Amino acid sequence: MTVTGRVDRAKVTEVSGIVRGLVAVGVRVLTVDLTASWDGAVLLPVLARARAELAHDGGSLHVVGVALPEFLAALSDAPLDEVFLVYDTVRSEVAPETRRTSSVRRRTDW
Repeated sequence: MTVTGRVDRAKVTEVSGIVRGLVAVGVRVLTVDLTASWDGAVLLPVLARARAELAHDGGSLHVVGVALPEFLAALSDAPLDEVFLVYDTVRSEVAPETRRTSSVRRRTDW
């Protein structure tokens, strides 16, 4: 699913309905692409709820294209499930080679 444009109240309602519908018809793995959107952090409650519902049924939610500064600002007041959603998203977007290199670099700096 791709979200485009400014994410306002109407877009949140639209995305929420689409996600609920997909889960209701049995979709178990869902990817939400926020690359072409802005103000996407307002979707955090919808995405966190979808992630919990999918995980309950053995599925998963993947979010790509997160605008990190915007989402980090939103996390200051976010519940823990939303924090972990962003954490998992950012973690999955970092290339495994980059993680391995930075991990080695940190150990050698000790």
